[in-house]
Amino acid sequence: MDVGKLLEDRDIRLEYVNRNYNFPELRDGTIITNEDHFTKNLLLNLGFEKFHTVEDASVEKACEISKYVKGDGIIGFGGGKALDVAKKVSCDLMKDLILVPTAPSHDGLTSRNSSLYHKGKKKTIRTKYAKRLIIPLHLWKTSGNLKKAGICDLIANFIALQDISLAERNGKRFSEFYKKLSHDAANKILKLNDEKTLSEALIISSIAMEEGSQYCSGSEHEVEKLFEKNGFLYLHGQLAGTGVLISAKVYSAYSKKLPKLRFDSETLFEKIKKKMKEKKVYEFALQPLVDKNFRPEILKKVGEIRPERFNLWNVIDSRKVDWKKIIDDVLKD
Repeated sequence: MDVGKLLEDRDIRLEYVNRNYNFPELRDGTIITNEDHFTKNLLLNLGFEKFHTVEDASVEKACEISKYVKGDGIIGFGGGKALDVAKKVSCDLMKDLILVPTAPSHDGLTSRNSSLYHKGKKKTIRTKYAKRLIIPLHLWKTSGNLKKAGICDLIANFIALQDISLAERNGKRFSEFYKKLSHDAANKILKLNDEKTLSEALIISSIAMEEGSQYCSGSEHEVEKLFEKNGFLYLHGQLAGTGVLISAKVYSAYSKKLPKLRFDSETLFEKIKKKMKEKKVYEFALQPLVDKNFRPEILKKVGEIRPERFNLWNVIDSRKVDWKKIIDDVLKD
């Protein structure tokens, strides 16, 4: 898929910058960044003294910041929470948006959707595309676990596509175009050799969610949401990777009860495990499962997270799964 054409069709300008760039585009807008020392110090070292910080991405926070906006544009600088709030503010105020993702930690960096809490419940909210996407390659190259999280979030597309295939067997209809984008993004990450390739995969995946996140977010992301709801403080992409392993194992364990799908359910876990090992994210994705606070029984409620979205948990009743055995098998493998 031609990334340049995808961006051109959506009037998004992509720029790559390196170490000595001082971000002149940010001088006349309202900057929204994360409540952490890394991004705040980055901005301070670049000479920016005024910016709004986000600890929790919520509609309420976006509304609060909107009252103090000055200048012609909105700039989201940092991680996913800051970018999502910036999207919401720019959409509400009908101002141009610039996004500067400082790490490749998830596939929502160019999505026009925002994942925000509203009255205590997390929702996907339609916002807008950025006019400019500036990717600081020098920061991405040293992003460590954040990069691993982004890779996990992209590998999750395989499970989302399997869920879509399952939904199609039950009469649901999906766009061939967006399915292809999701698959292309996941395949591209398997050929990853540099940060530009990673950025292209993330961009393709984010555009695949243009009309709905189900093309890149299925039963595995419901596992992620359940972990987050239960207070597990891991990166979004890392928990998505955990969800990938769990959903893939359930697909394989119940393969004889499932129809023929896009990918072979029986071998799905082994194939995904191999892909994750090749990209050096397998042990990373396992970490939440060996957390001292994790109990397999919490997964009995995963079917309650997003019942309106048809996927694996609409066919396999999570309340009846032997989760101890599933998790033991994941860890044993």
